[in-house]
Amino acid sequence: MKNSINARGTLSVTVAASLVILVCSTFFLCGFSNVYGVEVFSKNEKPFGIPYNEWVGKYWKWFITVTPEQSEPANGSCMINKTGSMIMAYDPSVGGNHQLECDISSKDGIMIPSWTGFYEHNNKVDLPANFPDEKLSNLTKEQVDLGAVTSDVKVDGKSVAKLDEVTSMSPNNIVNTKVNAMDKFIEIFAKPFNITIPENSYLPEQVPGTWPSGAHGWFAFLKPLPPGDHKVSYTLNVGGLGADNVAGETTYTFHVKSNQTDNTTMKIPSNDTILNSNITNKSSSLNSTLPSQLPPESINGSKVAKI
Repeated sequence: MKNSINARGTLSVTVAASLVILVCSTFFLCGFSNVYGVEVFSKNEKPFGIPYNEWVGKYWKWFITVTPEQSEPANGSCMINKTGSMIMAYDPSVGGNHQLECDISSKDGIMIPSWTGFYEHNNKVDLPANFPDEKLSNLTKEQVDLGAVTSDVKVDGKSVAKLDEVTSMSPNNIVNTKVNAMDKFIEIFAKPFNITIPENSYLPEQVPGTWPSGAHGWFAFLKPLPPGDHKVSYTLNVGGLGADNVAGETTYTFHVKSNQTDNTTMKIPSNDTILNSNITNKSSSLNSTLPSQLPPESINGSKVAKI
């Protein structure tokens, strides 16, 4: 009888120990997920207190200042714009494969662009002088952001945001959008803003000057990453544009530093390809490919040749 009790007692201890191990393992995995899980700003949030429709204008004001040389950054260089606590990433519509490396803060969010563009009302576009600025963003979608678009954002190999949508223009000039998937991506129509196009923009045949503008696009906004090294990659594929189809993939290695302030100076590579938040009142991003079936003024309201 004593031996029987000991055997049952041993079994109970074994079962209890196994349960403890199982619970601890589950807790560890959950803890690991919570610590290293990637959070994405939701549609109803205002990243760092700024509405999404204002972030898009800020993005375009930056990326249009990119020069032809900077539009093809060398692998291993850093190309970002830092505005407040937001890191703005490279526009994948330029196309090609890019491997970039930057130091950022554990307080910084990351703005990932997909298919996006702007349309400015310059003195050479075929628009009425009194065309409402509020309609320029809608015009951007109608004239610039057509096509079958897929994007996938990954952080440390894990997909955190996906986009699969098709926007087309019907024969009677009605824009149709079919969304197959929009997970953590947000479609944004920008609040009207002024864009300054420099003489040496990476996009040829632009009209230099400061113009009223609208913008549209799909973006994913990552919340700050924990300290350490993280790979953030994103793809863009746009079909339905014939010879002007777009394919791009960008991978950042972010060295995320803790206890850095918003004014921290980023790592500046020797080839000087980084663009940071010291650039103010400048311009922004734009689809770099002109759909063959669209009028030449459909990109930014300007006649733009393909890159």
